[in-house]
Amino acid sequence: MAALLCGTSATVLESMAIGVTLPFISRDFAVSAASVTWVMGASEFVIVALLLPMAALGEAIGYRQVYLGALALFVVATLTCMLAPGFGVIVAARAAQAVGTAGVMSLGFALLRSVLPEDRLGRAIGLMAATVALASSLGPAVSGLILSVASWRAVFGMLSAIALIAFVLSLRVLPATPPSGKRYDLVGAILVAALFSAALVVINGLANGWPPALLGVAAVAFGLLLLVVLTRSRGAQAPVFPLDLLARPVFLLSISASVCAFSAQSIGFILLPFYLLFTLGMGELQMALTLSVWPAATAILAPVMGRFADRIPAGTTGAAGLIVMAAGFVLIARAGDTASPVDIALRLAVCGAGFAVFQTPNNRTIMLAAPRDRSGAASGTLSIARQFGRATGTAIAAFSLLAGPSAALAAMSVAAAIACLGAFASVGRTFLKSGHAK
Repeated sequence: MAALLCGTSATVLESMAIGVTLPFISRDFAVSAASVTWVMGASEFVIVALLLPMAALGEAIGYRQVYLGALALFVVATLTCMLAPGFGVIVAARAAQAVGTAGVMSLGFALLRSVLPEDRLGRAIGLMAATVALASSLGPAVSGLILSVASWRAVFGMLSAIALIAFVLSLRVLPATPPSGKRYDLVGAILVAALFSAALVVINGLANGWPPALLGVAAVAFGLLLLVVLTRSRGAQAPVFPLDLLARPVFLLSISASVCAFSAQSIGFILLPFYLLFTLGMGELQMALTLSVWPAATAILAPVMGRFADRIPAGTTGAAGLIVMAAGFVLIARAGDTASPVDIALRLAVCGAGFAVFQTPNNRTIMLAAPRDRSGAASGTLSIARQFGRATGTAIAAFSLLAGPSAALAAMSVAAAIACLGAFASVGRTFLKSGHAK
């Protein structure tokens, strides 16, 4: 468990800490601000494209083998970033780093299920959720602290050290996981990677005003690829695209609820800084401390929910959590232009608490709704839901900002509505006989 939490910490810290280094990388290599965003953009595309193919590879040859290989690649790529002589090397190394991140993210929950009995899985998932929340909260702060005394290269050095510790621990303690014996569908993996890449082009293009011709080509490509992928997946024993799992109502409803939760969360995370800075007039430090209340509330409550997740129904609990989260968004939307930092922090705490109440039981249900030999696919789909929820929320936030920073508060009502939609999907599971696979 310690090894898996350490690996998760490395990848989450990487995703949150690197953004703070971008201005310094831009300055040192004399590249524009628009160009330096590829340090982040290249990573996002690779991760989303490879989550399901890496999960399928783990099922085919063993979770442990792929997880260790992904961690080793992450370490080497991160060290390459630290020592990069030019900007092009950093972009290429970040793409390689993203391959490692995809392997770690796609198989983390599958490995949890392989090393723990089902009656303790909820506690483990609660600890994982707390780790993600803490790393998300600490990432920018730790990166900023390092940058105050050293260069951006030291941030990559810190990340590589954590990842190396995770690799050594995992190499020593993770048990061998037998391969499924099923042939790896390389063509299917390439098609799925292309499918999700096309989807990301459409989502990001709509949010950022990319040329209509490019969006049209991407949309057509997505439609054709989806048709091909669904046709190939139908009836297959272990398809890369988990159509067999999505045919299970409990699994589909749980994944849908997860997409809604992360979409609503992303809207809040992106738009609230504009509201706090430009409407309430907070300083940067005050804003950061106020926003940190959300992940802090999640980190505190997630392990507590983990203790109960093995004994309480996920459908009603998840719905209740998302309703609480929606209530937090409504409270923020009604905060007005003169709210105090403490007032906003309390409303954010409501959102973070609701998210924790939802996430742990929901993730447990997703894993147990899949047969044990499809744990890799379930783990990868769970990560896809998180990434696509965030991408959708980012697009909605970008549309909102077209009306100016003042629209940030109004968009909180949209986030509340999306959370309620997720609650509807969650409570729908209570009408089904069982959320566990036989």
